[in-house]
Amino acid sequence: MKSNAICAIATAKGSSALGIIRISGDELNSLLSHLFTKKLSNRRAVLTDIKVNNILFDNCMVILYCAPKSYTGEDVIEIITHGNPVIMNSIIELLCQHGVSNAAPGEFTERAFLNNKISLEKAEAVADLISASDIQAVRAAQNSLSGKFYLDVKEVLSSIVSLRAELESIINFPEDDDAPDLIISKLSEQVDRINVLLESILANSKEGRSLNHKRTYAFIGKPNSGKSSIINCLLRQDASIVTSIAGTTRDSIEYELCINNKIVTIVDTAGIRVTQDEVEIEGIERSIKTVLKADKVFYVVDVSGGLDNDDLAILEKYNITNYDIVFNKIDLMSLEPKIIRKSPIEIYLSAINNIGLDLIRDRVDEDFVHVEKAEDLYLARSRHIDHLMDAKEYINRCPGHILESKYDILAEDMRNAHVALSSILGQNPTEELLNEIFTSFCIGK
Repeated sequence: MKSNAICAIATAKGSSALGIIRISGDELNSLLSHLFTKKLSNRRAVLTDIKVNNILFDNCMVILYCAPKSYTGEDVIEIITHGNPVIMNSIIELLCQHGVSNAAPGEFTERAFLNNKISLEKAEAVADLISASDIQAVRAAQNSLSGKFYLDVKEVLSSIVSLRAELESIINFPEDDDAPDLIISKLSEQVDRINVLLESILANSKEGRSLNHKRTYAFIGKPNSGKSSIINCLLRQDASIVTSIAGTTRDSIEYELCINNKIVTIVDTAGIRVTQDEVEIEGIERSIKTVLKADKVFYVVDVSGGLDNDDLAILEKYNITNYDIVFNKIDLMSLEPKIIRKSPIEIYLSAINNIGLDLIRDRVDEDFVHVEKAEDLYLARSRHIDHLMDAKEYINRCPGHILESKYDILAEDMRNAHVALSSILGQNPTEELLNEIFTSFCIGK
């Protein structure tokens, strides 16, 4: 019999010492208790076998969180298994045979939102925290998750609600109002305060949004310049094929790399040259598309040949502007590794001898936003910025309405500002918005 229960592996792919399987739904203890050799107890870790028909699946630590005091607001079971994917997948199959369904991406957090366990901007902060690419992004996401963003937005909303209530009184009972000058002064003060609060939130959100971006670096150049060798050195493994044959790399290949505690994407691309090989032509076209999307390009040159007219033609033809020139193979010229800070910046290294690679790591580190007061930032999304800008636009109109005593129009703009800010917190969200947010999550969260 099917229930509303869902399950997923909550730990990263691959083998590890431990793996976690998460389950959420109604009456989980009665639904699944027969799979465990020991009785589960609320919020207590129980060491038990998962055993069915004398077949032992694993010896696990199992924790039951009874509703509503759980992440999703439903009953939740977390199974801590040995981190072998074969074991974990066999347990998932077993659960699906006993009334549980595979969870969709983000479905656990979506249930937490729908059960009022978490607000929408906090749900987004969960995904941002998981995918944060450096420590400052982590701290900004934690600020959002801990409620700083929520509380700041609620403070503005509270001020708007107070002002809207006063406006309703002025509109409906004009005979009870104070002198016109006093009304204008009082309303202006309130609007000014709302404007100051909004400016502060917008400034922190815009700076935080710049942290919410995993940077991409593309390595391009003519064939045999040593792009793949440089990437292999950065990765410390033979990930890209390296040979003396020109045009070995036939496609754009992406790798995730941690440089100085910052997670970035680096892209190995096909060597750019004139060729009649259809496969290589396709690889070059894909390389160019990747380059145009990259945050920065490292243009790799064989130092013995230098930056020639063909290289300059490539940079001009594809309008590549944000790039450093990497002069590889300095060992052939008996040169020392160095960086020359001019426009464009020049980096001298030897991939084959693994000399000077730290210069590239340092250049990546320089690109990251260094924030003095990260404790004030939130890891805002474009959706949040858009709503804040809408609210700011409505509030900016208000001083003119006050001076002209257009209180009906003032009330409407305050209402629109209220709606814009409420949308950040997920009040009256559309199904389309929820799908867009939660499908971007990893499965198991």
